[in-house]
Amino acid sequence: MSYELTNAEKIRRLPWYIAFNALNNVFGQLTFFGPAYILFLNQLNLNNTAIGLLLSFIPFTGLIALVIGPVVPRFGYKRTFITFWSARKVIAAGLLLVPWVLAEFGEDALLAYITLVAGGFALLRAIGEIGLITWAQEFIPNSVRGRYAAINDIMVRLTGIASLAFGSLILGLSAGLDRFMLLFVVGLVFGVMGMWSATHIPGGAPAPAARVSYRHLAGVLRDRNFLLYVVGLAVLVIGSTPMGSFLPLFMVREVGLNDSEVVLLTVAATIGGLAAVYLVGWAADRYGSKPVMLVGLYIKVLMPVAWLLMPRESSLSLPLALVAYAINGGADIAWAIGSGRLLYVKVVPSERKMEYMSVYYALMGLIGGLSQVVAGGVLDVTTGLSGQVLFLVIDPFFRLFVFGLIMMAISIIIFRRVQADSPLSVGEFAGMFFHGNPVVALESVFRYYRAKDERSTLVMTERMGQTKSPLTVDELLEALKDPRFNVRFEAIISIARMDADPRLVAALCHILDGTELSLSVVAAWALGRLGDDDARATLRKGLDSDYRSIRAHCARALGTLRDQSVAPLLLERLQAETDKGLRIAYSSALGNLRWDAAVPLVLGILRQTENEGARLELALALGRIAGQEHHFIRLLRSMRQDKGTAASQAVTALQKHLDGTVPADVNDLLSDGAYAFARNDFDRALELLGQAIPLLVDAYTGSSKVILTEAAAGLAESGMNRQEYLLLVLHTLNVAADSA
Repeated sequence: MSYELTNAEKIRRLPWYIAFNALNNVFGQLTFFGPAYILFLNQLNLNNTAIGLLLSFIPFTGLIALVIGPVVPRFGYKRTFITFWSARKVIAAGLLLVPWVLAEFGEDALLAYITLVAGGFALLRAIGEIGLITWAQEFIPNSVRGRYAAINDIMVRLTGIASLAFGSLILGLSAGLDRFMLLFVVGLVFGVMGMWSATHIPGGAPAPAARVSYRHLAGVLRDRNFLLYVVGLAVLVIGSTPMGSFLPLFMVREVGLNDSEVVLLTVAATIGGLAAVYLVGWAADRYGSKPVMLVGLYIKVLMPVAWLLMPRESSLSLPLALVAYAINGGADIAWAIGSGRLLYVKVVPSERKMEYMSVYYALMGLIGGLSQVVAGGVLDVTTGLSGQVLFLVIDPFFRLFVFGLIMMAISIIIFRRVQADSPLSVGEFAGMFFHGNPVVALESVFRYYRAKDERSTLVMTERMGQTKSPLTVDELLEALKDPRFNVRFEAIISIARMDADPRLVAALCHILDGTELSLSVVAAWALGRLGDDDARATLRKGLDSDYRSIRAHCARALGTLRDQSVAPLLLERLQAETDKGLRIAYSSALGNLRWDAAVPLVLGILRQTENEGARLELALALGRIAGQEHHFIRLLRSMRQDKGTAASQAVTALQKHLDGTVPADVNDLLSDGAYAFARNDFDRALELLGQAIPLLVDAYTGSSKVILTEAAAGLAESGMNRQEYLLLVLHTLNVAADSA
């Protein structure tokens, strides 16, 4: 009796599928699917048309899906796969008889024999694969499909590298057919081991109640999204498959590489894919299949240009080919994982997987087969083609590459119209890897999940914020839910270092609106630092909080966000507020908002405030209203280092601003005052400055005049004991004069 598998059961048994794919890849690379097979056919002196025909059997036999598709569910997906996939190993063993057939019956009989072996293998493979591709939608959970594909591909590529390296070694030892026979024997051994692993994969039981009619198969073609996907894939296959299949021959015949070096190129492609695979799988699960798929396509469309520009018979040919193959390998894995995941997650409904996958497999087989046959024929027809146009070498493969370039570009246009499984665009996805520090971000994300204690988690959380990379957004959101208070606190600080992101802003708003008061205060500050206008509504609501600390931080944050609409409310509350902390917070916010009407109130609060830090904050608020905040800060820093020199330079700068606009006696007062400041004679300097201000103040207007008048009075009363007044006087005099 069958039952529905749980995700936990599926994940627990997935290693068996990974093992199957890894072992089966060794079989494939050493037999029908690796460069050795193409080189084997080439050594048998088969022409390109014959090679194209033999290669077409594998995709063409996919048409059998339309015939047996309705039967497979009743026979069982797993049983179908195990039975026919195992039988194909028996047929593949027929390759070992090729030397005997050639010796006994000659080349004409050999072609017929190889055709029977290749055709039988392809037919059995097609029937088995129809069960597998439908079965795979059942036993691989969508939530881990991208990551599983990445891990699976890593194992496949590692075994592929080993098998290709082995193949390269064997092919380099001799020049006869025996070297290929050895590869085929080793491949068959690994193929049998792979089938044993496949028997441990769960699910795929027969479904007697399932009825898939040919009418159901025809109905699939009415799904517009499915048709777009299939048409785009068909165009891509027509353009890229022939080019990829005959690329080893291009490298041998035109570029001048030997058989062993061609196998090494495939190793380079495998390494390139291996370098990108985990990142691609992770990105597909997190950000969606379509952007990953399209990024791979955008890179793949450039590869025909690389082949066209490949130097011939040069010492640079092999190194450049290795680099190009490695890049192509990375692009292939992005395309493969992205398109495969999109097919299973978005394009094919799980409840109708059999009819959809049967039609899909059949159509792809037809297109793939035709592309191989046509490509082989084209190469034979253009055998004598040669020449050069500018820097492009014209050879029999030229048309194949140009055609591939055009078709892949068309496929991109079509795939852009396929429904996505996430709202993220390709531009937004690609931008994540060019914003902030993506390398450190990815490292931090990896180490965040491997952190063993709170301290390590805190360090990684801090580091993720420092990268300013959108790749860390999900982990920072995760850290906000950590049960450890310090981690949550650090997450808010780290988020404040990031550029504004809608999800981060929403999360901070939720914390501000929550009940964890110690975090709500920090969240209000972080929202102000992020500078996103979407936080304004929540911050305005925070002004009515029962807690003064939250009201204060919300006011400051709204001031940082330049929310002019809240200024009248803040001014009203400032007039009635008695709490010292809130009065300073409201004053600071109004200063950030450049609210002139607040100047008299803030000056009054400044006069009553004893705390030096609070006085400087109030002075800064007034300085902001006067204008040019950066000038106020520079003057403050300079005065901390050397009060006399800084004040003297400020007075001298004022004289330059007022040059020719004030009477000589006023200018003399300023000159004498600057000299007294320079000598640190502050009493004399303040006396001279106090005499000059009344002669200057009438030239100022608005808030600058109010600030200057009150600050001068405070300076006369307190002297250097209240240096914030001197700051305000010098700042306002210079800024207002400069603006005039």
